[in-house]
This record gives sequence, C-alpha cells and structure tokens, in this order.
Amino acid sequence: MKTRQHLLLIAAICCVSTLAQAQLLPSQEMPARSAPASAPSRNTISATQETGTIIKKDIRWESKIPLNKTYEELTPEQKAELHSQYEAMPDGDEPPFPAEGIKPIFSAIRKAQRLRQAHGNLIMAVTVDPEGNATKVEELGSVYDLQMTQLAQQVLLLTKYKPAVCSGKPCTMKYKFSQQLKPG
Repeated sequence: MKTRQHLLLIAAICCVSTLAQAQLLPSQEMPARSAPASAPSRNTISATQETGTIIKKDIRWESKIPLNKTYEELTPEQKAELHSQYEAMPDGDEPPFPAEGIKPIFSAIRKAQRLRQAHGNLIMAVTVDPEGNATKVEELGSVYDLQMTQLAQQVLLLTKYKPAVCSGKPCTMKYKFSQQLKPG
C-alpha cells in the first residue's frame, strides 16, 4: 500500500510542477484583433474529430499478463508469456515482477497520461537487485514527452519487486515494462 501512495504522490507532484511551469512561461498568444472575426470559430481536439465526442480516450492494458495479480497468482500460461519476453531463461528460473502486481504502476502512468497526453511507445528496462529493489531504469522507447518519461522512470524506481531467481537463488535481472501512449 505504501508503494501505491508513493506512486500517486509522485504523479501528483509532476502534474502540479507541470501546471506551475506552464503558468510561469510567457504567453504565446497573438495580440488582440481590432475587428471581430467575421465567422464564429470552433476549436476541436482529436477526440471530437474522430468520434464526435469530447470524452478523452484512456490508455488500455493490452498484455496477456493481468494487471491485478502478483507473480505467484499468475497461471502457468501467464508465467510462460512473461518468460517468453526473456532470452533463453532456464527452467526453474524466474524473472523479476512488481511485488504488488502491475496495476499500481499502470494506474500511476494512466493518471499522468490523462494530463500529459503523451504519445509514443513507453518501454522501460528496470534493473532489479536480489533484494527486489530497482537500481536503474533505462528508457528504450520513443515517448515524445520528457516529463512523462521521467515520471514513468520515477514510478518504476519506487516500485518494490519480487526479485529474479537464478539457479534457485535471488539474482539481479531486468524487468521490462511497456505501454503504448496515445493522446486522446
């Protein structure tokens, strides 16, 4: 539960920081016109153009690995799906996995995405030590929003993991997190 609170706190701090920066930047608005516009204009966003609605799209989890389960709760098929993301993992070895499941990570990123409206492939490689702590996060994707990338890195660094198991002992290994981000 502490991890979830920390993740939400970080997401809130990043969002507030972004809003504060936006208020401090000089305005890029055009000077006022002396004559009114001849026809009314309407601003649209991509959601209105595509579907006729102003409801923002939400990012979705599209993996076969469920969000709300810990590694121990995964079925053998789901564990096999996770193992397939690793090159030549010997039988009996286990990859690292978020201790509380993927949902706290995904929820924090989804909340930030609602505000940031980033786009691109968010792909992160988290180095997890034998105690289950993240020691480093590498960005491997192509998200076109530096603050969104930094937020995701912070969320993944603060997450506690089930450590990887190599030859029956906890070991250091990378955990891959990926999510497609689309502005909505």
